[in-house]
Amino acid sequence: MLEFHTPSEEDRNLFPTTSNYLAYEYYYSYAVIWGDSIGLTICKTDTAFYLHLAVDDVFLLPITDDLPKAMAELEQHCKESGQRFQLECVPTEQAQELTQLGYTSEHVRDLDDYLYESQKLIKLSGKKLQSKRNHISQFERKYTYSVRPLRTVEERDECYRMASTTWLENQDEISDEIKAELGALRRTFDNWDNLGFVGILICVDHHLSAFTVGEVIDEKLAIVHFEKGDTSFTGIYAVINQLFCSMYLSDVQYINRQEDAGIPGLRKAKLSYKPDLMVEKYRITRQ
Repeated sequence: MLEFHTPSEEDRNLFPTTSNYLAYEYYYSYAVIWGDSIGLTICKTDTAFYLHLAVDDVFLLPITDDLPKAMAELEQHCKESGQRFQLECVPTEQAQELTQLGYTSEHVRDLDDYLYESQKLIKLSGKKLQSKRNHISQFERKYTYSVRPLRTVEERDECYRMASTTWLENQDEISDEIKAELGALRRTFDNWDNLGFVGILICVDHHLSAFTVGEVIDEKLAIVHFEKGDTSFTGIYAVINQLFCSMYLSDVQYINRQEDAGIPGLRKAKLSYKPDLMVEKYRITRQ
């Protein structure tokens, strides 16, 4: 039977370090930021690296060079332990391979990641993105603001306070998901230097009004982990999105802005930027 444990810094080298996986759940940062909230545990064998999420009682795709052997090992573990055999967030290529092996795959649209070419988010060219340019122009005309890199502990604490107050005030209700997100943000700031994150903040009239946190995986992929803004300032999200990409992500091909979780407003906002690629994710079961 496989033996799972909570990941630590010593396990960091087990996670991918290049963009072989475009889905953001397969990187070490995800384990650090969300691990406590989702009950992430891991197991490494000679065959594969396994990840299990206790909150939904599901596995992620085994990271392996021999997927058939890894799936057989995982199925045997589930049979012996009584754990449910179900995989989530399996990318298209591996889902197709597993289908050929006799597994059942189901596309879960709410979990698909949105990827955008960095130059698109920087230049915002063309008619389809005219509204984004208009929002930025309106913001620049209306407000006196400053932009600076997010670097110090004091700045990170200020960003967390803003998320705990201004951002929360814009929520219809304080759900468990929102509480989990605040916990993830706290862990992000507490592990900032170790994770090698980058970020910026925007101040309007010297008051913190928005911040963004991201990570560069390699020349192909970057991930935006958090983006929070005070929506009383018209265009704030369009501005910080463009500025962050310009300052830190201009040399990266794709920017992963994660999923919409089936939230209508979030889906509308992510689609409005016209994604260049959707990382489709599949649920895998055995009938």
